[in-house]
Amino acid sequence: MSGSKDQRAAERFPVNSASSCDFVSPVLEDFGPVRIKNLSCEGVGLICSHRLDVGLLLVVNLVNPAQKVSKTLLTRVIHCTGLIGGNFLIGGSFLTPLTYEELRAFVL
Repeated sequence: MSGSKDQRAAERFPVNSASSCDFVSPVLEDFGPVRIKNLSCEGVGLICSHRLDVGLLLVVNLVNPAQKVSKTLLTRVIHCTGLIGGNFLIGGSFLTPLTYEELRAFVL
């Protein structure tokens, strides 16, 4: 598209020859809202109506409107345990942990 104006918010730079992208994966399904059971700097417990495979990578968006804070985290499913009533307890481990200050915004 020659002649089109660049709309990027930040300038992009070419990478060096050692840089590469070794993994790209689309988000395949939106499970909708889930309930948070518990939270730590390292991971999260979620109540979900779907059975999820161990090892699955999730995009988890935590929000606390009262604190005006949100955080999106890549989370790996560590376990999926069936619960009475057809729901599942999903234990997930964050690929990048929350800081203590971020955790406080969601639990206090």
